[in-house]
Amino acid sequence: MAVQINAERLRTRLVELSEVGRTPDGGVTRFSYGTEHAGAIRRVSRWMREAGAEPAVDAWGNLFGVVPGEAGTLSPIAAGSHLDTVPNGGVFDGALGVVAAVEVAAAFRDAGVRPRHPLLLLAFAEEEGTSYGTGCLGSLGIAGRAPAPEALHDAAGRSAADALRAFDTGLPRRAVPMPMAAYVELHVEQGPVLASRDTPLGVVDAIVGIARAVLEFVGEANHAGTTPMDVRHDALWGAADLVGAVRRLARDSGGRAVATVGRLQVTPGAANVVPGRAEVTVEVRSPDGALLDALCGHVDEEARACAGRYGLSLEVARTWRSEAPVPLNRSIRDEIAAAAGDLGWPIVTMPSWAGHDAKILQALVPAGMIFVPSVGGVSHSPREQTAWDDVGRGAQTLCRTIERLDRS
Repeated sequence: MAVQINAERLRTRLVELSEVGRTPDGGVTRFSYGTEHAGAIRRVSRWMREAGAEPAVDAWGNLFGVVPGEAGTLSPIAAGSHLDTVPNGGVFDGALGVVAAVEVAAAFRDAGVRPRHPLLLLAFAEEEGTSYGTGCLGSLGIAGRAPAPEALHDAAGRSAADALRAFDTGLPRRAVPMPMAAYVELHVEQGPVLASRDTPLGVVDAIVGIARAVLEFVGEANHAGTTPMDVRHDALWGAADLVGAVRRLARDSGGRAVATVGRLQVTPGAANVVPGRAEVTVEVRSPDGALLDALCGHVDEEARACAGRYGLSLEVARTWRSEAPVPLNRSIRDEIAAAAGDLGWPIVTMPSWAGHDAKILQALVPAGMIFVPSVGGVSHSPREQTAWDDVGRGAQTLCRTIERLDRS
Protein backbone atom coordinates (compact mmCIF):
# COMPACT_ATOMS: atom_id res chain seq x y z
CA MET A 1 0.00 0.00 0.00
CA ALA A 2 1.47 3.33 -1.06
CA VAL A 3 1.95 6.09 1.49
CA GLN A 4 -1.11 8.36 1.22
CA ILE A 5 -0.92 12.14 1.25
CA ASN A 6 -3.59 14.14 3.09
CA ALA A 7 -5.22 16.17 0.30
CA GLU A 8 -7.25 18.32 2.69
CA ARG A 9 -4.17 19.26 4.74
CA LEU A 10 -2.34 20.11 1.51
CA ARG A 11 -5.19 22.34 0.37
CA THR A 12 -5.49 24.08 3.75
CA ARG A 13 -1.78 24.86 3.82
CA LEU A 14 -1.70 26.17 0.25
CA VAL A 15 -4.58 28.51 1.05
CA GLU A 16 -2.87 29.59 4.27
CA LEU A 17 0.42 30.24 2.48
CA SER A 18 -1.38 32.30 -0.17
CA GLU A 19 -2.39 34.75 2.56
CA VAL A 20 1.26 35.78 2.93
CA GLY A 21 1.65 38.56 0.39
CA ARG A 22 -2.01 38.54 -0.70
CA THR A 23 -2.92 41.43 -3.05
CA PRO A 24 -6.29 43.20 -3.41
CA ASP A 25 -6.77 41.39 -6.75
CA GLY A 26 -6.53 37.99 -5.06
CA GLY A 27 -3.00 37.39 -6.27
CA VAL A 28 0.22 37.00 -4.32
CA THR A 29 3.33 39.20 -4.20
CA ARG A 30 6.34 37.79 -2.36
CA PHE A 31 9.63 39.34 -3.35
CA SER A 32 12.81 37.58 -2.31
CA TYR A 33 14.35 38.60 1.03
CA GLY A 34 11.43 40.87 1.86
CA THR A 35 8.97 40.76 4.75
CA GLU A 36 6.53 38.49 2.93
CA HIS A 37 9.27 36.04 1.93
CA ALA A 38 10.43 35.83 5.55
CA GLY A 39 6.84 35.29 6.67
CA ALA A 40 6.39 32.47 4.16
CA ILE A 41 9.59 30.83 5.36
CA ARG A 42 8.48 30.96 8.99
CA ARG A 43 5.14 29.40 8.09
CA VAL A 44 6.59 26.60 5.95
CA SER A 45 9.35 25.91 8.49
CA ARG A 46 6.68 25.24 11.11
CA TRP A 47 5.12 22.61 8.82
CA MET A 48 8.56 21.13 8.18
CA ARG A 49 9.07 20.64 11.91
CA GLU A 50 5.67 18.97 12.21
CA ALA A 51 6.76 16.57 9.44
CA GLY A 52 9.95 15.67 11.30
CA ALA A 53 12.41 17.95 9.50
CA GLU A 54 14.81 20.40 11.13
CA PRO A 55 14.62 23.64 9.08
CA ALA A 56 17.40 26.10 8.25
CA VAL A 57 18.21 28.80 5.72
CA ASP A 58 21.35 28.87 3.58
CA ALA A 59 23.52 31.80 2.46
CA TRP A 60 21.18 32.51 -0.50
CA GLY A 61 17.97 32.55 1.51
CA ASN A 62 16.90 29.05 0.49
CA LEU A 63 14.79 27.32 3.14
CA PHE A 64 15.44 23.61 3.61
CA GLY A 65 14.66 20.86 6.06
CA VAL A 66 15.98 17.33 6.43
CA VAL A 67 14.00 14.32 7.59
CA PRO A 68 16.55 11.70 8.77
CA GLY A 69 16.68 8.43 6.87
CA GLU A 70 16.95 4.92 8.20
CA ALA A 71 20.27 4.28 6.45
CA GLY A 72 22.60 7.00 7.69
CA THR A 73 25.07 6.74 4.82
CA LEU A 74 22.65 7.44 1.94
CA SER A 75 22.37 10.80 0.19
CA PRO A 76 19.02 12.59 0.52
CA ILE A 77 16.18 12.49 -1.97
CA ALA A 78 15.12 16.09 -2.47
CA ALA A 79 11.83 17.69 -3.45
CA GLY A 80 10.57 21.25 -3.52
CA SER A 81 10.22 24.43 -5.56
CA HIS A 82 10.25 28.18 -4.80
CA LEU A 83 8.46 30.60 -2.46
CA ASP A 84 9.00 33.90 -4.31
CA THR A 85 6.48 35.19 -6.85
CA VAL A 86 6.17 37.66 -9.68
CA PRO A 87 4.25 40.84 -8.84
CA ASN A 88 0.58 39.95 -8.32
CA GLY A 89 1.24 36.32 -9.23
CA GLY A 90 -0.73 33.17 -8.61
CA VAL A 91 -1.33 30.93 -5.62
CA PHE A 92 0.20 27.75 -7.08
CA ASP A 93 3.34 28.78 -8.98
CA GLY A 94 6.24 27.53 -6.86
CA ALA A 95 4.18 27.19 -3.68
CA LEU A 96 2.58 23.93 -4.81
CA GLY A 97 5.94 22.17 -5.10
CA VAL A 98 7.11 23.43 -1.71
CA VAL A 99 3.97 22.52 0.22
CA ALA A 100 3.62 19.18 -1.60
CA ALA A 101 7.20 18.23 -0.64
CA VAL A 102 6.39 18.96 3.02
CA GLU A 103 3.17 16.98 2.65
CA VAL A 104 5.10 13.97 1.37
CA ALA A 105 7.28 14.03 4.49
CA ALA A 106 4.18 14.42 6.67
CA ALA A 107 2.52 11.48 4.90
CA PHE A 108 5.53 9.25 5.59
CA ARG A 109 5.36 10.28 9.25
CA ASP A 110 1.59 9.68 9.44
CA ALA A 111 2.05 6.20 7.96
CA GLY A 112 4.85 5.36 10.40
CA VAL A 113 7.18 4.77 7.46
CA ARG A 114 10.79 5.85 7.80
CA PRO A 115 12.49 6.23 4.41
CA ARG A 116 15.89 4.67 3.81
CA HIS A 117 17.21 7.94 2.38
CA PRO A 118 16.89 11.25 4.20
CA LEU A 119 14.23 13.50 2.69
CA LEU A 120 15.48 16.98 1.80
CA LEU A 121 12.67 19.55 1.55
CA LEU A 122 13.62 22.65 -0.46
CA ALA A 123 12.05 26.10 -0.86
CA PHE A 124 14.22 28.18 -3.18
CA ALA A 125 14.60 31.95 -3.20
CA GLU A 126 14.48 34.28 -6.22
CA GLU A 127 13.46 31.68 -8.81
CA GLU A 128 11.47 34.32 -10.70
CA GLY A 129 14.35 36.80 -10.90
CA THR A 130 11.91 39.62 -10.13
CA SER A 131 14.00 41.39 -7.50
CA TYR A 132 17.57 40.98 -8.75
CA GLY A 133 17.23 40.16 -12.44
CA THR A 134 18.70 36.65 -12.22
CA GLY A 135 16.24 33.78 -12.44
CA CYS A 136 16.82 30.70 -10.26
CA LEU A 137 19.26 32.68 -8.13
CA GLY A 138 18.80 30.48 -5.06
CA SER A 139 19.44 27.23 -6.92
CA LEU A 140 22.35 28.84 -8.77
CA GLY A 141 23.77 29.67 -5.35
CA ILE A 142 23.55 26.03 -4.30
CA ALA A 143 25.25 25.05 -7.56
CA GLY A 144 28.07 27.58 -7.02
CA ARG A 145 27.11 29.42 -10.21
CA ALA A 146 25.39 32.54 -8.86
CA PRO A 147 26.77 36.04 -9.49
CA ALA A 148 28.34 37.74 -6.49
CA PRO A 149 25.50 39.11 -4.33
CA GLU A 150 27.33 42.45 -4.11
CA ALA A 151 26.89 42.80 -7.88
CA LEU A 152 23.10 42.30 -7.84
CA HIS A 153 20.78 45.21 -7.07
CA ASP A 154 17.03 45.64 -6.82
CA ALA A 155 15.02 48.55 -8.26
CA ALA A 156 15.81 50.66 -5.20
CA GLY A 157 19.54 50.09 -5.64
CA ARG A 158 19.94 47.79 -2.65
CA SER A 159 22.37 44.93 -3.17
CA ALA A 160 21.40 41.31 -2.67
CA ALA A 161 24.30 41.09 -0.22
CA ASP A 162 22.77 43.79 1.99
CA ALA A 163 19.30 42.23 1.70
CA LEU A 164 20.61 38.81 2.70
CA ARG A 165 22.48 40.21 5.70
CA ALA A 166 19.24 41.81 6.92
CA PHE A 167 17.02 38.83 6.06
CA ASP A 168 15.56 37.72 9.40
CA THR A 169 13.72 34.40 9.39
CA GLY A 170 14.58 33.33 12.93
CA LEU A 171 16.20 30.16 11.58
CA PRO A 172 19.82 29.01 11.76
CA ARG A 173 21.98 29.46 8.70
CA ARG A 174 23.56 26.34 7.26
CA ALA A 175 24.60 24.98 3.88
CA VAL A 176 22.17 22.77 1.96
CA PRO A 177 23.30 19.12 2.29
CA MET A 178 25.18 17.79 -0.72
CA PRO A 179 25.33 15.56 -2.65
CA MET A 180 21.69 14.64 -3.34
CA ALA A 181 20.56 11.27 -4.67
CA ALA A 182 17.70 12.80 -6.69
CA TYR A 183 15.56 15.93 -7.00
CA VAL A 184 11.88 15.91 -7.99
CA GLU A 185 9.85 19.08 -8.48
CA LEU A 186 6.06 19.25 -8.69
CA HIS A 187 4.80 22.33 -10.53
CA VAL A 188 1.77 23.68 -12.30
CA GLU A 189 2.25 23.51 -16.05
CA GLN A 190 1.64 27.26 -16.60
CA GLY A 191 0.39 26.44 -20.10
CA PRO A 192 -2.64 24.85 -21.80
CA VAL A 193 -1.25 21.51 -23.02
CA LEU A 194 -2.45 19.17 -20.26
CA ALA A 195 -5.86 20.82 -20.06
CA SER A 196 -6.30 20.66 -23.85
CA ARG A 197 -5.41 16.96 -23.84
CA ASP A 198 -7.65 16.27 -20.84
CA THR A 199 -4.66 14.61 -19.16
CA PRO A 200 -4.08 15.03 -15.42
CA LEU A 201 -0.29 14.65 -15.29
CA GLY A 202 2.82 15.45 -17.26
CA VAL A 203 6.39 14.28 -16.87
CA VAL A 204 8.99 16.72 -18.17
CA ASP A 205 11.63 15.40 -20.57
CA ALA A 206 13.50 18.69 -21.06
CA ILE A 207 13.43 22.32 -19.95
CA VAL A 208 13.69 24.58 -22.93
CA GLY A 209 16.66 26.62 -23.97
CA ILE A 210 16.16 30.36 -24.26
CA ALA A 211 17.95 32.75 -26.62
CA ARG A 212 17.53 36.53 -26.76
CA ALA A 213 18.95 39.26 -28.96
CA VAL A 214 18.37 42.99 -29.45
CA LEU A 215 18.43 44.17 -33.06
CA GLU A 216 18.23 47.81 -34.11
CA PHE A 217 17.02 49.10 -37.45
CA VAL A 218 18.53 52.48 -38.35
CA GLY A 219 16.88 54.69 -40.91
CA GLU A 220 16.35 58.44 -41.15
CA ALA A 221 14.12 60.51 -38.92
CA ASN A 222 12.19 63.07 -40.94
CA HIS A 223 9.00 65.10 -41.06
CA ALA A 224 5.96 62.81 -41.16
CA GLY A 225 3.96 65.21 -43.33
CA THR A 226 6.46 66.50 -45.86
CA THR A 227 8.49 63.33 -46.55
CA PRO A 228 7.03 61.39 -49.52
CA MET A 229 6.39 57.70 -48.90
CA ASP A 230 8.71 56.53 -51.67
CA VAL A 231 11.79 58.28 -50.24
CA ARG A 232 11.33 57.39 -46.59
CA HIS A 233 13.78 55.26 -44.63
CA ASP A 234 11.34 54.33 -41.88
CA ALA A 235 13.08 52.16 -39.30
CA LEU A 236 9.76 50.88 -37.99
CA TRP A 237 8.90 49.34 -41.37
CA GLY A 238 11.87 47.02 -41.03
CA ALA A 239 11.01 46.22 -37.43
CA ALA A 240 7.38 45.52 -38.29
CA ASP A 241 8.39 43.07 -41.00
CA LEU A 242 10.73 41.31 -38.56
CA VAL A 243 7.91 40.92 -36.02
CA GLY A 244 5.90 39.07 -38.66
CA ALA A 245 8.90 36.97 -39.67
CA VAL A 246 9.56 35.93 -36.06
CA ARG A 247 5.96 34.77 -35.77
CA ARG A 248 6.18 32.81 -39.02
CA LEU A 249 9.46 31.10 -38.07
CA ALA A 250 7.99 29.88 -34.78
CA ARG A 251 4.73 28.71 -36.35
CA ASP A 252 6.65 26.80 -39.02
CA SER A 253 8.53 24.83 -36.33
CA GLY A 254 5.65 22.42 -35.90
CA GLY A 255 5.22 23.22 -32.21
CA ARG A 256 8.90 22.66 -31.42
CA ALA A 257 9.66 26.33 -30.76
CA VAL A 258 8.06 29.57 -29.64
CA ALA A 259 9.29 33.07 -30.40
CA THR A 260 8.33 36.49 -29.12
CA VAL A 261 9.06 40.14 -29.77
CA GLY A 262 8.38 41.42 -26.29
CA ARG A 263 9.90 44.86 -26.61
CA LEU A 264 9.95 47.37 -29.47
CA GLN A 265 11.34 50.83 -28.84
CA VAL A 266 10.89 53.51 -31.51
CA THR A 267 12.97 56.70 -31.69
CA PRO A 268 12.30 59.60 -31.59
CA GLY A 269 8.81 58.32 -30.75
CA ALA A 270 6.76 61.34 -31.87
CA ALA A 271 3.50 61.07 -33.82
CA ASN A 272 4.70 63.51 -36.50
CA VAL A 273 8.22 62.14 -37.05
CA VAL A 274 9.22 59.24 -39.31
CA PRO A 275 11.00 56.78 -36.99
CA GLY A 276 14.76 56.95 -37.37
CA ARG A 277 15.50 53.96 -35.13
CA ALA A 278 13.58 50.92 -33.99
CA GLU A 279 15.03 48.52 -31.42
CA VAL A 280 13.56 45.03 -31.37
CA THR A 281 14.05 42.43 -28.60
CA VAL A 282 13.58 38.87 -29.85
CA GLU A 283 13.28 35.78 -27.65
CA VAL A 284 13.26 32.21 -28.98
CA ARG A 285 12.61 29.05 -26.91
CA SER A 286 12.94 25.40 -27.84
CA PRO A 287 13.72 22.09 -26.13
CA ASP A 288 15.85 21.24 -29.20
CA GLY A 289 19.29 22.88 -29.04
CA ALA A 290 20.03 22.50 -32.76
CA LEU A 291 16.68 24.02 -33.68
CA LEU A 292 17.23 26.89 -31.24
CA ASP A 293 20.56 27.72 -32.87
CA ALA A 294 19.07 27.44 -36.35
CA LEU A 295 16.18 29.75 -35.51
CA CYS A 296 18.56 32.38 -34.14
CA GLY A 297 20.39 32.27 -37.47
CA HIS A 298 17.12 32.55 -39.40
CA VAL A 299 16.08 35.59 -37.34
CA ASP A 300 19.39 37.26 -38.22
CA GLU A 301 18.84 36.50 -41.92
CA GLU A 302 15.30 37.85 -41.81
CA ALA A 303 16.47 41.00 -40.03
CA ARG A 304 19.04 41.70 -42.72
CA ALA A 305 16.43 41.15 -45.43
CA CYS A 306 13.96 43.46 -43.69
CA ALA A 307 16.59 46.19 -43.39
CA GLY A 308 17.62 45.87 -47.06
CA ARG A 309 14.00 46.10 -48.22
CA TYR A 310 13.67 49.67 -46.91
CA GLY A 311 17.21 51.00 -47.27
CA LEU A 312 17.96 50.66 -43.56
CA SER A 313 21.10 49.63 -41.75
CA LEU A 314 21.01 46.94 -39.11
CA GLU A 315 22.91 47.11 -35.84
CA VAL A 316 23.15 44.32 -33.28
CA ALA A 317 22.57 46.17 -30.04
CA ARG A 318 22.98 42.93 -28.10
CA THR A 319 24.06 39.70 -29.71
CA TRP A 320 22.34 36.39 -28.97
CA ARG A 321 22.59 35.30 -25.35
CA SER A 322 21.59 31.68 -25.03
CA GLU A 323 20.78 29.18 -22.32
CA ALA A 324 20.94 25.66 -23.74
CA PRO A 325 18.01 23.26 -23.29
CA VAL A 326 18.45 20.90 -20.34
CA PRO A 327 17.22 17.31 -20.69
CA LEU A 328 16.08 15.96 -17.35
CA ASN A 329 17.24 12.58 -16.07
CA ARG A 330 15.68 9.67 -17.97
CA SER A 331 15.68 7.34 -14.96
CA ILE A 332 13.80 9.87 -12.84
CA ARG A 333 11.35 10.39 -15.71
CA ASP A 334 10.76 6.64 -15.85
CA GLU A 335 10.14 6.50 -12.10
CA ILE A 336 7.62 9.35 -12.32
CA ALA A 337 5.79 7.63 -15.18
CA ALA A 338 5.83 4.34 -13.28
CA ALA A 339 4.50 6.07 -10.15
CA ALA A 340 1.56 7.45 -12.12
CA GLY A 341 0.98 3.96 -13.52
CA ASP A 342 1.03 2.47 -10.02
CA LEU A 343 -1.73 4.90 -9.08
CA GLY A 344 -3.75 4.26 -12.24
CA TRP A 345 -3.40 7.73 -13.74
CA PRO A 346 -2.44 8.61 -17.32
CA ILE A 347 0.62 10.79 -17.86
CA VAL A 348 2.16 12.41 -20.93
CA THR A 349 5.79 13.28 -21.64
CA MET A 350 6.29 16.94 -22.51
CA PRO A 351 8.85 19.74 -22.38
CA SER A 352 8.69 22.62 -19.95
CA TRP A 353 8.49 25.91 -21.83
CA ALA A 354 9.28 27.87 -18.66
CA GLY A 355 12.47 27.76 -16.63
CA HIS A 356 12.58 26.05 -13.22
CA ASP A 357 15.07 25.29 -10.45
CA ALA A 358 15.22 21.70 -11.72
CA LYS A 359 17.07 23.05 -14.75
CA ILE A 360 19.88 24.24 -12.48
CA LEU A 361 19.94 21.20 -10.19
CA GLN A 362 20.14 18.76 -13.11
CA ALA A 363 23.82 19.73 -13.41
CA LEU A 364 24.36 18.48 -9.84
CA VAL A 365 21.87 15.66 -9.32
CA PRO A 366 19.47 13.46 -11.32
CA ALA A 367 16.38 15.67 -11.56
CA GLY A 368 12.81 15.28 -12.72
CA MET A 369 9.58 17.29 -12.86
CA ILE A 370 5.89 16.50 -12.55
CA PHE A 371 3.31 18.84 -14.09
CA VAL A 372 -0.36 19.25 -13.20
CA PRO A 373 -2.82 21.20 -15.38
CA SER A 374 -3.30 24.95 -15.24
CA VAL A 375 -6.90 25.97 -15.86
CA GLY A 376 -6.98 27.91 -19.13
CA GLY A 377 -3.19 27.81 -19.28
CA VAL A 378 -3.04 30.95 -17.09
CA SER A 379 -0.11 31.64 -14.75
CA HIS A 380 1.80 34.63 -13.37
CA SER A 381 -1.64 36.09 -12.71
CA PRO A 382 -4.22 36.22 -9.91
CA ARG A 383 -6.39 34.15 -12.28
CA GLU A 384 -3.94 31.23 -12.04
CA GLN A 385 -5.90 28.14 -11.02
CA THR A 386 -5.41 24.38 -10.72
CA ALA A 387 -8.26 22.09 -9.71
CA TRP A 388 -7.85 20.73 -6.18
CA ASP A 389 -8.25 17.17 -7.47
CA ASP A 390 -5.26 17.78 -9.74
CA VAL A 391 -3.29 19.29 -6.85
CA GLY A 392 -3.87 16.17 -4.79
CA ARG A 393 -3.09 13.89 -7.71
CA GLY A 394 0.20 15.66 -8.35
CA ALA A 395 1.23 15.45 -4.71
CA GLN A 396 0.33 11.76 -4.54
CA THR A 397 2.39 11.11 -7.67
CA LEU A 398 5.31 12.97 -6.09
CA CYS A 399 4.93 10.84 -2.97
CA ARG A 400 4.82 7.59 -4.92
CA THR A 401 7.84 8.67 -7.00
CA ILE A 402 9.84 9.30 -3.81
CA GLU A 403 8.77 5.90 -2.46
CA ARG A 404 10.04 4.25 -5.63
CA LEU A 405 13.32 6.21 -5.61
CA ASP A 406 13.84 5.38 -1.95
CA ARG A 407 13.69 1.67 -2.74
CA SER A 408 16.06 1.97 -5.70
